[in-house]
Amino acid sequence: MSRWQAAGIHLGISALIAAIVIGVMYLVWYPSPYFTAMGGSQLVLLVVGVDVVIGPLITLIIYRHGKKGLKFDLAVIALLQSAALIYGVMVTAEARPVYSVFVVDRFETVAANAIEPEELAKVTRPEFKSLPWLGPKVVGVVKPADSEEAARILFSMEKGKDLQHFPQHYVPYADVAAEAGRRAQPIQTLRRFNRDKASNALIDAFLASHGVSENDVGFLPMRARRGELARIVRKNGEILGTLDLSPWGDQLPR
Repeated sequence: MSRWQAAGIHLGISALIAAIVIGVMYLVWYPSPYFTAMGGSQLVLLVVGVDVVIGPLITLIIYRHGKKGLKFDLAVIALLQSAALIYGVMVTAEARPVYSVFVVDRFETVAANAIEPEELAKVTRPEFKSLPWLGPKVVGVVKPADSEEAARILFSMEKGKDLQHFPQHYVPYADVAAEAGRRAQPIQTLRRFNRDKASNALIDAFLASHGVSENDVGFLPMRARRGELARIVRKNGEILGTLDLSPWGDQLPR
């Protein structure tokens, strides 16, 4: 077998493994629209760079039929490549979105590594005691009635933590859906924030595909690690979908 054949076989195996990992990412951990909004493409580059490119390239460089110690060299490459792939998968899993939290007048996307273990340990509702693995769940959050707890959360904002990072205060989205519907802004405002023809065509296509008019729905900002989107909801708060459009216009995010 030539070095090119060996590298080709290595590339094929690596590509198959990478395809499985990326499939899990895109279909399970980072479903649309979270894949782009949470920086999934950068994580894919990490996996592909380590698993599909570096390993086969090293095999191409060191492989020579009949070389002494070749099996040991290939075993070391496989071991290092596996360790790097495991590391990449762990980073991807830790950064996965686990909750889309309705907070006051917007949706905040919360990653697994943004929730502290000690805060998760305080959760009493069974459905929120562990972080989801099969895609992010849409939930609501309520401000604590206890003044000391409210003050603790307020001071935690200095560390970049806000109400959505405290799962002990989560509630099912159904409990806050009506409020989300009331807070939703008119679609006409979304059009004003996104004046180009392509954006308006995207809105028209979305409304047509769901069989609704502008008067039936509104939008709420949805914030994530790599972008801000517009989540479309009915007047009762039912979520219809999310559009990759600016929910702020020239306004500053609140």
